[in-house]
Amino acid sequence: MVVLGVEFSASDMNYVAIRSDGDSYEIMTSNRMTLGGTRDRNALVAFQDAVKAVLNDVDPDILAIKGKPESGKMQAGAASLKMEAILLANTPCAADFVSGQRINQTDDEAPSLYAYLQPALKTAVAAFRREIG
Repeated sequence: MVVLGVEFSASDMNYVAIRSDGDSYEIMTSNRMTLGGTRDRNALVAFQDAVKAVLNDVDPDILAIKGKPESGKMQAGAASLKMEAILLANTPCAADFVSGQRINQTDDEAPSLYAYLQPALKTAVAAFRREIG
């Protein structure tokens, strides 16, 4: 099983892909993609092309997205919403929106990853653990 964990932060999409054959997992790839502009068609198309490339390379079974509140004081910004829409429109698999509560129950960290990639890893691990029960 391959899980692609994603966290949106401002105009960045941080992602970590994990692969498992049982109860343990290994990190396949990780990186950060940036949306150049929310009202620039070329930037949106470039972001979509980059998303398609990642999805083709990783070929995830589950897309795990760190959930953001949709109302209240911490609404997601325009860039995050557009990036999420592009990702969802192009993903070939089921999506699991992982709540902050589920992420906080995951204490996994990978010292080899930058700090900004840790939430994406935790998102992937939370979806993976939910899937294996």
